Amino acid sequence: MSVVIRKTTKEMVSEVHELSNLEGWNISAANLTLLLQTFADSTFCAVDADNRVVGHCMAATVTDNLCFGGLLVVKKERRNEGIARKLDSARREFVGNRNFSVNGLIVHLDGHMKSRFKHHVFDMKGFANNIINKEKITTPTKYKFVSLTEDMVDSLGRYDTGINIGVCRANLQKPWTFSEPARTIVALDGASICGYATVRPAETGKLLAPLYGDSPDIISSLFAQVLQSLIDEGEAMFVQVPTDNKTMMELVGIAGLREIYTMNRLYSKEAVTLPLDKIAAIMTAEATIC
Repeated sequence: MSVVIRKTTKEMVSEVHELSNLEGWNISAANLTLLLQTFADSTFCAVDADNRVVGHCMAATVTDNLCFGGLLVVKKERRNEGIARKLDSARREFVGNRNFSVNGLIVHLDGHMKSRFKHHVFDMKGFANNIINKEKITTPTKYKFVSLTEDMVDSLGRYDTGINIGVCRANLQKPWTFSEPARTIVALDGASICGYATVRPAETGKLLAPLYGDSPDIISSLFAQVLQSLIDEGEAMFVQVPTDNKTMMELVGIAGLREIYTMNRLYSKEAVTLPLDKIAAIMTAEATIC
């Protein structure tokens, strides 16, 4: 049965949501809707003759020279029909000659490196658990922690730009961190922002995404604040951690989170250097580089 590749419309989002969670990706409808709305010009669906979504992928423009890709999925019973290639072809047309980056599962690393990608820059691990040792993560008293308010949004955006290779991404970052159902804690050193953490609902439990901090003790303090104030007792929490951030890798172990997968950050042309010592948890695995 043939398929047609179309831009994703709001009417297709519920079917994309169903496909993604059949893969076990645990993406909430709110998070997926925000991503697809933000990058509406570069999200693609494979639609069958009955107008049903049988596959999806997306790209996100990071800079004029860099795109990020994610959410490539094909319905299990329609695999091995070339649908993924058709979706990727539409995405490649959008990306053009720009540098292209993805988070690839480690089981596909050899294939990725033999095909499109030249640089394997760092790894990330996904962690989850609903039995969290909150009492073992302590908070130094040096810093002040406040909930994000409207008068802080622009300042937080400037801090986020500094983490995100100097590129403003307010079109996603502002609604991701400030609009319902997000909950964001900001760390202050005096009057200066020195880190922040956002928790959003996953399909099951909560997603900590991102957590940024200027030093190991800020990261530890923010993580403690998240566990104490934003994660209910017995509630599942999910987080994606660059393995180069040794502070956060140690903290998730202490907290009792369990590793569930490993991803590789790949680039097709030039490798991009990120301040991984400040990135304790990434914002998304689908549309952002950090």
